[in-house]
Amino acid sequence: MPITIEAITHQHNRKVFDCRINELNQFLQQQARQKTVKNISKTYVACSDTAATTIIGYYTLTGYSVTTPPTHKEYKKYPHPLNAVKLARLAVDRSHQGKKLGEMLLVDAIYRTVLVAQQISAIGLFVDPMTPEVIPFYQQYDFLPAEQGDPSCIEMWLPIKTCIEVANTLL
Repeated sequence: MPITIEAITHQHNRKVFDCRINELNQFLQQQARQKTVKNISKTYVACSDTAATTIIGYYTLTGYSVTTPPTHKEYKKYPHPLNAVKLARLAVDRSHQGKKLGEMLLVDAIYRTVLVAQQISAIGLFVDPMTPEVIPFYQQYDFLPAEQGDPSCIEMWLPIKTCIEVANTLL
């Protein structure tokens, strides 16, 4: 089934989306479009070509400032905040879970991170997995722990060089 990923608009039907996580459903239904219009964050939705306004998955990107640089040889000498992109949310409707749509959305987010880095700079893509069970999903794309010395932190990041490699390989 062909799928289109595009910025959310008022034409997209947000009410029927259900990923089984209330917080993610409510964000899409009540805040995603408004925050996109106000340039607070950008939400991209996946729709099948046969139902162009029905959202089957989405993700949200926002700017991010890294005040404590990741433990990485290229950035450890920079004491000031660094620009990055944050994958704030990623969700797939329950009717499409297990069909690789989450991976398609993640790859699209990685590609958009590369575009941002080419225009204004970004050291990578950061994400806060909602639960530890989601970590392997991000690890398969080489996401690293953002704070390698803090085991309680589950924030992860994908360095921009890896984002470029993933984008070139998968797109």
